[in-house]
Amino acid sequence: MAIVYSLIWGCSTQQKEIVHQVTGGGSVTIWTSKTELFMEHPALIVGREARFAVHLTTLESFKAVSEGSITLIFESNGTTFQTTESKPTSPGIYRPTVKFEKSGTYSLALILGEPNKDTVRVNTIAVYESEKDIPESSEEKSNEQTISFLKEQQWKIDFRTEPVQKGVITGSVPGAGEIIPRLNGDIIVSAPFAGLILPEDNLSVPAPGSYVSKGQTLATMAPAVQQPDGGEPFAEQYANAENELYVTRQDFERVKKLFDQKLASLKEFEEAEAEYKKAEGRLNGISRFVRFDTGNQKNYNFTLTSPIDGRIAEVNFKIGKQFNAGEPLFRIVNTNRVWLKTAVPVTEIGKIGRVVNAEFVIPGFNSRFEVHQNNGKLISIGSVVDEKSRTVPLIFEISNPNDQFRIGMFATVHVKTGRADTVLSVPETALIEEEGHYALYVHAEGESFVKRMVELGERDGKRVGILSGLHEGERVVTVGAYQVRLASVSSQLPAHGHDH
Repeated sequence: MAIVYSLIWGCSTQQKEIVHQVTGGGSVTIWTSKTELFMEHPALIVGREARFAVHLTTLESFKAVSEGSITLIFESNGTTFQTTESKPTSPGIYRPTVKFEKSGTYSLALILGEPNKDTVRVNTIAVYESEKDIPESSEEKSNEQTISFLKEQQWKIDFRTEPVQKGVITGSVPGAGEIIPRLNGDIIVSAPFAGLILPEDNLSVPAPGSYVSKGQTLATMAPAVQQPDGGEPFAEQYANAENELYVTRQDFERVKKLFDQKLASLKEFEEAEAEYKKAEGRLNGISRFVRFDTGNQKNYNFTLTSPIDGRIAEVNFKIGKQFNAGEPLFRIVNTNRVWLKTAVPVTEIGKIGRVVNAEFVIPGFNSRFEVHQNNGKLISIGSVVDEKSRTVPLIFEISNPNDQFRIGMFATVHVKTGRADTVLSVPETALIEEEGHYALYVHAEGESFVKRMVELGERDGKRVGILSGLHEGERVVTVGAYQVRLASVSSQLPAHGHDH
């Protein structure tokens, strides 16, 4: 039967010590701020050589300490002796042999040399005069099933643990999101008339991905001689509209002078003005995004211009092939600012209240983004529930420096609720979901883990509050929990890779 002691050292050393003693030997597990020590030994009897198995893990990478010396300094009631191992016998494992001359309770200072350089202190190492002096265990057996997951297994995979601590969790509601253009930032430029885009007049048509400014020429177009519907050719429409504008302007200016001299009536002035405005509107209407190519009057061509600043997203024509009026030629998207559209389950919408911020993660990026950090703001919260998905849409607008957010990218969004609680918390990655319930794995000691069911509190997208099931200071598996779970259901125990 085992005897387990746990104690926390002061903040200066930041050590947690777990001592596990049995009749046939014992083990010690300690975490400093830099190193994890898992040390096993047989029963320690005066005058008898004992071979220790010292497992060392660097907490920066959670990989085996593979080089450097260790020195073990034992001390009890003023008696001190030491032993040194110059290097590990295998990655992460040192096997010093120690013989004690006196019985008693020893403390140990285990000093790691370069390049890892750390000191691990062990408080309780019991040495007995003989085997008959080893006390019987009085520990009550735990109801928790121990899962064996060896150091050699931990070192081979992406694996991490961390202590459970109290912290502030700001609640959030998860949702699936997508980067989309702003409503007025996604423009289809259609053909204003039937015609051709001829190669000799279009040597530099902007390609998809190119940036264009408002008013910049996109293409030079030659109107078709005959319209497909038999209507008036665009060139004639344009010429007639220009001529009509010229005539009505001249007439309006003439009538205005007479009106100012009181030689024309108000009715005559208003009628002339109306005809002029009508002609002006007609010309503007048919040439909103085109203008007459004054440099090529021989062919009566027109230039198509960009209505906004943005990037060419699509080019939907072939040079030399005739197009009809209304056919989409270009799609231009302004990506300086974009929308982040997300959908929140209707069951969660009541938690949101006044939305102030949201955090989102996009696959392919190592960092997380916040709406506020991207000069963003909430645009709208939907008032209608989607019948199929049972979600409510939310739209945020964010700045998009260097076009890092591409239109069509998917995102995982956590909409902040604004509610903050100080609770025990763990990373989301520590959780294992099982039929709607959640579990995680507590690192009981070096190669032993226990499964713990937990009750969850608020989530903030990175961490989740724990309402019950954990104690402050316990260490939980934050990366590699799935592998520990597989070890727990394996029909065969893994073979030890070292002596015990």
